[in-house]
Amino acid sequence: MRILNRKSWFAALALGAAALAPAAWAAAPDQEGGAAPQAKIKVVDLTIKGADQEDPPAAVPIGPQQRNFRARLLLLRQVAADPAVAGVRLTVKGAPDFARSIDLLKELRAVKEAGKKIVCYAETMDQRSLMFASVADVLAMPPSGMVVLEGLLAEIMYLKDLLALIDLKVEVDHIGDFKTAYEELARSTMSEEQRKVIGLLLEEFYGQILDTIATQRGIGRDQVEALFDEMIVTPRRAQEAGLISLVGYRDEFDQRCEEVFGGKVEYDEDYGDSGKEELEKMLESPFAMLQLMVKLLKPAKRELPDEPRIAMVYATGPIQSGKSKSGFDGSISAMGCDTIVKALDTVLADDWVKAVILRVNSPGGSAIASDMIWRATQRVKAKKPIIASMGGVAGSGGYWISMGCDRIVAQPSTITGSIGVVSMLPDPSGTMKKMHINIEAVGIGPHWQEMAILRNGVGPAVKKKIHDNMLQVYEEFIDKVSKGRGMNPQVLETLARGRVWTGRQAVDLNLVDRLGGIEESIALACELAGGGLDPKTVSIVEYPEAPNFFEQIEEAFDEMTTIEGQARRLLVRLGYGDFAATAEMLLESCGGGLGPDCVQAIMPFALRIR
Repeated sequence: MRILNRKSWFAALALGAAALAPAAWAAAPDQEGGAAPQAKIKVVDLTIKGADQEDPPAAVPIGPQQRNFRARLLLLRQVAADPAVAGVRLTVKGAPDFARSIDLLKELRAVKEAGKKIVCYAETMDQRSLMFASVADVLAMPPSGMVVLEGLLAEIMYLKDLLALIDLKVEVDHIGDFKTAYEELARSTMSEEQRKVIGLLLEEFYGQILDTIATQRGIGRDQVEALFDEMIVTPRRAQEAGLISLVGYRDEFDQRCEEVFGGKVEYDEDYGDSGKEELEKMLESPFAMLQLMVKLLKPAKRELPDEPRIAMVYATGPIQSGKSKSGFDGSISAMGCDTIVKALDTVLADDWVKAVILRVNSPGGSAIASDMIWRATQRVKAKKPIIASMGGVAGSGGYWISMGCDRIVAQPSTITGSIGVVSMLPDPSGTMKKMHINIEAVGIGPHWQEMAILRNGVGPAVKKKIHDNMLQVYEEFIDKVSKGRGMNPQVLETLARGRVWTGRQAVDLNLVDRLGGIEESIALACELAGGGLDPKTVSIVEYPEAPNFFEQIEEAFDEMTTIEGQARRLLVRLGYGDFAATAEMLLESCGGGLGPDCVQAIMPFALRIR
């Protein structure tokens, strides 16, 4: 979700004079002695495009500031408490994942419960955006729009036959029947275990969609389900069925908004962000550029007041050894255990931090890197409460880093569990021969011949060594979950085996403590911390600290100028992001070495539902 505050401040300055005149006229008495015109009604304008990042946003030295997802939720909470604001106008151009859509819906409901109105305009909507847009008092679409209710679909590319064209084999081993990660590289078709788990997840999500829309719009669940049979619902049909309340163009929607709010409306597109005003004031000074350069070269250090607070540590992305990595857009592309461990040790050393929330949005990854983060959570747990707050996905390694916390909170649609391990080792020896590349090897040590994978392929001795290590990691995974959750290991093993669960199912199975989102996690942290902390007013400090300006530039420049970065961006824009990630992973693994991230605690599938 983003607020449309990207308009040029130049345009704002150009329009400033025009804006001042009406404002002054509104404040002045009528020239003929009449009453002054009625003040305009303030409404906050929000545009929802999709999911914001879940990490602390990088600090911008001047101008409009970035907001992460929690900051967006806090903005809605600020609106609910602001007596000067009459309501919210939503423009829908996308939607976050199911778990965060529920968080967003909850805050929008709180705005309505505060006595404010919500109006919403969308040219098109799908089932995810309809989940939260359905809360609106006025939900409008143009006559040429559509509501797309296509159901849920998960498509996975199986690449074994493609890789066979270049004689590239991928050796995949897994502990747990449902630990099907990387099967798309080793199989031509989907396994029955994979099909079963995905089917159950889609069934769960589908039910949540139907129930939420039906409840918000005040119509029957069977009526909503019947509309899915139509797939593409016209605005007129949607209005007849009660999905939307108005079919009209933007000007007609604006007219209805004035009727709802009871007068002329002033829309605030920059609510809660003083950055643009600060930039405009700074540029009035002849020394503006000098001031900006000082801020860039010597950014201010974060200084925290001496008061009790809650720390929120964001654990986002696939888990790997080393430091976290950022993508071109500033979002976290990989979670490095060094970065997260450092953040946890920092909050442990801060005596003013009374409780910690580990906000997990991760499909897992390296088993050893996950274990390093788990150990850091235990150091925190020994001295202060720590709560795992799960976002859209917190499975496998994402569950590993959560399982030792004092409490685990998840949304009903969170994807979690997947307690199991898997390994993937490409065998490019056939490819080398097919390309007439002759590999010669020289080595020393008892196993160097077996490790010449480029020449000899992956032999049985290497497979056995990896499998034995995987068994050990799996047993350790089970042992730590059983201790962290207070469960019998034998009972737990029946719930493990790589099986994926929704948050609602995980609560019933004792893998998760309660259902809820970010705010419920904060309330629980305050409760466990004691000392009378108020979740509505407690100070929240976010970690890991965002990169400074020059680190952002360096990462963005590297992404823009390398062939790999450009190719990755192109594939992502064409809709082949998963294929790009798989290809990159294969290329990195084809060297034949056994690294620290060889054994993976990772989700069996990257589920992107449409």
